[in-house]
This record gives sequence, C-alpha cells and structure tokens, in this order.
Amino acid sequence: MEKTKIELATTETISSNYAGADAGRFISAALLAPTTIENGGVEVVQTVPYKWNVPNVNLSGIVQDATCDFTDNGTITIADRVLTTEKFEVNMKLCKKTYRPVWQSLYSAGRFTGSFESYLGALVASNVAASRENVIWQGANGTGGEFDGFEALLTADANLPAANEVAGTTLSAANIVAELGKVLSASGKVIYNMPGFAIRISTAAKKFYIQAQAALGAADLYNEREAQMTFQGVPLIECAGLSDDVMVATGSGVLWYGIEDLSLGSQVRLLDQSMIDGSDNVHVVMEWGDGIQYGNVSDIITYGITNVAN
Repeated sequence: MEKTKIELATTETISSNYAGADAGRFISAALLAPTTIENGGVEVVQTVPYKWNVPNVNLSGIVQDATCDFTDNGTITIADRVLTTEKFEVNMKLCKKTYRPVWQSLYSAGRFTGSFESYLGALVASNVAASRENVIWQGANGTGGEFDGFEALLTADANLPAANEVAGTTLSAANIVAELGKVLSASGKVIYNMPGFAIRISTAAKKFYIQAQAALGAADLYNEREAQMTFQGVPLIECAGLSDDVMVATGSGVLWYGIEDLSLGSQVRLLDQSMIDGSDNVHVVMEWGDGIQYGNVSDIITYGITNVAN
C-alpha cells in the first residue's frame, strides 16, 4: 500500500477579540490606569524599546559684565540618566472543564463566551495595573515581576541633597498639616516655582488630609462636600503605590514612567489549546516592558525616605 504523507501545520486558535488592534486598548488599560499615572504623578514616555536617555542639562555662571569682545563664559553640565525598560509577562492556564458544571453561561460550544473573555481580560488588566502602581514606587529589582521603584532609587542616590530630605514620622489626621508644611519649607524657590510643582502623597495621607480639613471646618466642608486636594495652593497628587508615610515633591517632567510600544496588540492573548495540543486548556498570555527614572535629583524633595548614600 502506498503511504500518503499529510503535512499538518501548527495551528494557533485565538478564542478572544483581544488580539490585534483591540489588544492595544487592553495593554493601555493595564499600564496606563495606575492612580499615579492617571493623576499626573509621573510623565509617561511611550515606545521605549529598551533604553531612553532622560535629559539632565544644567547651566551655571553664564552671566557676566559686558565688554566689546566675545568672551565665552559659564559651565554646561550634561549628565543624562537612563530609563531602562524590563520585560514582564503574565502566563495563566485555565481548564475549560472547570467552568462547565458551575458557570454554563460562561461556556458555549467548547469555548469561553465573549462576555467571560472580556471579563477575564479586564480582570487581568486590573491586576497588572495594581502591580505596576505599587512597583512604580515600592518596587525592588530583586523581586520577580518588579524593577526598582522611585523609593529605592531615591534611597540610594548619593546626589540627593541633604537639604532636600525631610525626616518623616507616622502620619495621622492630627499631624498631616504640619508634616506637609515641612515639605513645603524644604522646597526652595527654584523647586517651589517649577512648572507643575506638586506633592505626591499616599492614599493613607490623602485620607488623613481630608479628615484634617473636616476637623478644621475648611470651607464648611465637614463631611458633606468633596475636599480640595491642595495645600496652601500646592496640588496634592494621590499615588496609591507610595508607602503610607512617604511623600515626594517636585515639578512636572522630573519623574518618568517608560513603556514599550503599545501598538504590539498581539501581546495580550487568550489562546485556546484544543487545536494545538488537544488539551481543554486556555492560555492567558500578556507581555510588556516598562520601567521608571527621574531627571535631576536636586529637583526632588523627599519625605520619609532615609538616604543611605550621602
């Protein structure tokens, strides 16, 4: 009998509408939704494939008495800082059989329904967003899924001026006003007058400040109206990932969050394995790269961060 050779190509079945263009929105939801980003606590730099130089240019001594000659004078210092993105991923395996007896509405014709896929996708995105919010501030490079956050970088930066470091304490509704005052006092005229100057505070500190306003009866707020998140005219930006008793004050364009190309829509996928390996599993796959960096550290006031390098 003559043997017949049949060529079988590997088939990848994507049982989700989160491939292609829609996946771009999905990644955006995960990486651009953290409160620090939504509230403007950092500036976002997109399309950072690996490294991006954060410009750090300083001038000094450029003004002199006028003469008839051209006399070059002054100092320009260029010391770019590098924002490096690291690769991260989500890999999950779901067995469809698990969902059949309990959630029939989530399963139809051998595959998850579109509504469940949408729900699962949103759930994954929200978990990734929560992870990135915490990593931006409290991340530790030695921990899986994390890079060094701003708190770690500022703790180890020997160039952070001692005058910019405000000793912290355990914040409460009773002391939050006084402690915010210390941050403003440490902000010299250059930092205080920077465009977009604001104080980044934790969610716990935000609650304490609202309680303090209510206790003071500011603008008859008490417990009825929304509190204004400003302190002596300076905006307070809630950054949920900040440690409870830490604050960071600076202008706009100093703190950066970098992301790889969000147009890579195939990075977020729900992959049905039944046509690949014959199993009844669905793989949830998400891949991205991100990282943080800041510019001139002398433009940053820290509260509650103990610098170990100076």
